[in-house]
This record gives sequence, structure tokens and C-alpha cells, in this order.
Amino acid sequence: MTLVEPEVAPEPATRDDVDPALIAAEIGNDGELKRKSKVRAFTPLPGVPEGTPGKVVLVNGWDLWIRYHVMFANGVNLGSINREHLVPAKQYDEMVEKRRRALESGAFDEPEVDESEAEGEGEALGGEAPVVNGVSIPPHLIERSAAARKRLGA
Repeated sequence: MTLVEPEVAPEPATRDDVDPALIAAEIGNDGELKRKSKVRAFTPLPGVPEGTPGKVVLVNGWDLWIRYHVMFANGVNLGSINREHLVPAKQYDEMVEKRRRALESGAFDEPEVDESEAEGEGEALGGEAPVVNGVSIPPHLIERSAAARKRLGA
């Protein structure tokens, strides 16, 4: 007798499953904030619950790497905050609603991968890529390092 497991629909992505940067890009929560801008925390931050109002006291960085130092109403001051974690105070309710709709629409749900197709991908890359400190190292770099050690007699 063969057991057949019923197909289970994948669970929709939740706010915790999706990178805040992807959500921010999807709903249009981008653009540079100015000093003294009134903001609210769009994601929970250390010591700052989501929705806590605050004021930008410092904008630093350059080009695409802009960070904010914010004084929050609950007395917590945080620096080096990415833009996707903040939203202008006047747009907070609108952005929360847009985030809810984007999550419900399935925009962030991962497509199911057929196991037979996934097995071939590792072979195409030359085998299983090693992971060091949570970062996958491409096989061609491993081969290059091995060739250099052999060439140098190390």
C-alpha cells in the first residue's frame, strides 16, 4: 500500500517572513527623509515597538547608503537605521494598509520547487556549494583557491 500525502497549499508569507527592503520597494516606501522629519517605526526595532513616533535627528551616508538617527517618543534613540524601517508619520496608516494588501496578494509567496528540478541545479554548479558563516561560496572560487594552493606548493 502506498501512502500519498495530500497536497497542502503553501502558507502565505507573513511580515516576519519577508525582508523589509522588499516590502518597502513593493509598496513605495522609499525616498530620502530629511532632518527633523516626523517618522514612525515601520518594523519593530530594538526597544521600539512598531508604530512608535519619532523624529529624525541625523541623516548620514551617501548615494544609496543613507542611514538615519532617530529619537523615538518612548525615549529610545537609535542610529544607523535603514529607510525601510521608517515611514513618514503622515503616511503610516496608508503604508500599513499597502503592506497588508501586498502580503495578502501573494506577491512575496515563494513558488513551490519540484524536488526533481532542484536536484539538477546543484549538479550544474559543480556540486554542493560550501557555506561559511551563512554565506554560500561558489564552486569556481573553491576550485580557483585549490589551484592556487597547488601552484604555490601550499
